Amino acid sequence: MTSQMLSPVAKLRHDEWPDDLLERLVAGDSALWADVVQAFRPCLLARASEVGLKPWQRQDMEQRVWLALLRNATAIRNPACLPGWLSTTARRTALNLLREEGREIVIDQLPERPTAAESDVERRCLDRQQLRELHAAVAQLPPQQRAVVRGLLRELSYDELSSLAGMAIGSIGPTRQRALTRLRVALRAA
Repeated sequence: MTSQMLSPVAKLRHDEWPDDLLERLVAGDSALWADVVQAFRPCLLARASEVGLKPWQRQDMEQRVWLALLRNATAIRNPACLPGWLSTTARRTALNLLREEGREIVIDQLPERPTAAESDVERRCLDRQQLRELHAAVAQLPPQQRAVVRGLLRELSYDELSSLAGMAIGSIGPTRQRALTRLRVALRAA
């Protein structure tokens, strides 16, 4: 999302989503729908762009995908599968729209596996989610470890980091190691 505030759903890791997320969508929870649309709309629009939909076709594709989610949400067993389901549904819907417009698409010539561009879009969506998870995990670190990790991510020297964090240079390495161990554990659990 650009400069807009992230929706509550977008801020959460997949394992923090409400267990009843899909049921609440089917029940018509309008606030939750708004959050889900805000969180995943960029991925849908990227899929539409990949196959060359025109702007008005993108809007139609997006509406069809959300309608498909409403109709099929109860068939998705795990909310963590929602991003992949939406991405696949968006691609298929976009291709169907192109077919409806009379453009010839030979299905046999479409790759079985995602193309590099498709993989790139999925990777970017996953990268954004992983980045949100990393930021959430870093925010949970003790203050000194958090300062060290953030300083290292900004590629500060140990001298700069020592000054910024108010700690001896010799303490930075062990503090960094403890922070990375905590992050590894937290991210594996995510």
